[in-house]
Amino acid sequence: MTTADRRYGGRTVVARKAERRGRFIEAATRVFAERGYSTCSLAEVCTAAGLSKRQFYEEFQTREDVLIAAYDHIQDEAAAAVTGALAAQTTPPDPELALRLGFAAYLESLATDPYRTRLAFIEVVGVSDRMEEHRRARRHEWSRVIGGLLARLGVRLRGNAELTTGLITGAVNGIAHEWLVGEADRAPVTELVDLLTAVALSLVEPE
Repeated sequence: MTTADRRYGGRTVVARKAERRGRFIEAATRVFAERGYSTCSLAEVCTAAGLSKRQFYEEFQTREDVLIAAYDHIQDEAAAAVTGALAAQTTPPDPELALRLGFAAYLESLATDPYRTRLAFIEVVGVSDRMEEHRRARRHEWSRVIGGLLARLGVRLRGNAELTTGLITGAVNGIAHEWLVGEADRAPVTELVDLLTAVALSLVEPE
């Protein structure tokens, strides 16, 4: 039996580490959103997670590491929501319907928790060169997702694919930011989906 297979309290070491890591990520998301990443200490994150600094350093090296992990968790769940929404689409493929489903799933995933919204669009901005490069890499991942989706739908991007997908992801993130942080007089999600779908359709053409 390997160390990872050993059980403590009925759970394997791997399961216990995953649960502990999840608690740090959840606590960091809430604490950074509530108090601001720049002014929040590692001790506050540990207290919110109900875990020790020693346990933190078994999972992460720095406070910025858990910020990145929390940001990735939000992005990964949004990507899973989009993938799940599109998996149920009927054939033949309908580009407009697929775009509507994808945009709605993305916005609804982010809107489920105000802490996630603030961390994803505010607290990660301008933290460090490393964080900015990481955010850029995630945007490029979304660009690849969009490009792959469009190819399966039988359409292609107009002009330079990298720049055009960047335009789409920029529009999505920009409008999502304004919508999610502007709680007062918030437009219905269908209005945003209509707008984003119109923008995306104007940037594609049949293959």
